[in-house]
Amino acid sequence: MYRIGVTRRFDAAHRLEGHPGPCSRLHGHTWAVEAVYSSQEVGSGAMVLDFGDARRMLDEVIEKYDHRCLNEIPPFDTERPTAENVARVVYTGLLAGLERGGHPVNLVRVTVWESAETWASYGDTAG
Repeated sequence: MYRIGVTRRFDAAHRLEGHPGPCSRLHGHTWAVEAVYSSQEVGSGAMVLDFGDARRMLDEVIEKYDHRCLNEIPPFDTERPTAENVARVVYTGLLAGLERGGHPVNLVRVTVWESAETWASYGDTAG
């Protein structure tokens, strides 16, 4: 099994309404997002997926959140913009992009860091 990953960053604010701590107030993060892909075999060019393509796909998903307040952007205007939900939304966006692009790889997981010490992942860790 081959695996590759790319990490990109974006800056965004959010608030977790109803949270019993300081995260209920508007605050910002430099979010780091890692996407991990896998394949049983390498494809064209002896690669699972070209790193440039992987970065572009991730950038396309996260660019709408950069320098914004997540609470104002769908789907986070109706659901809490937790790291867990951000990871799921990015995963879903990347999966749709893979299907449109016809890339024969598996998206294993997306991990989102709010800080160097805190992260959440979404996906199939067995992939």
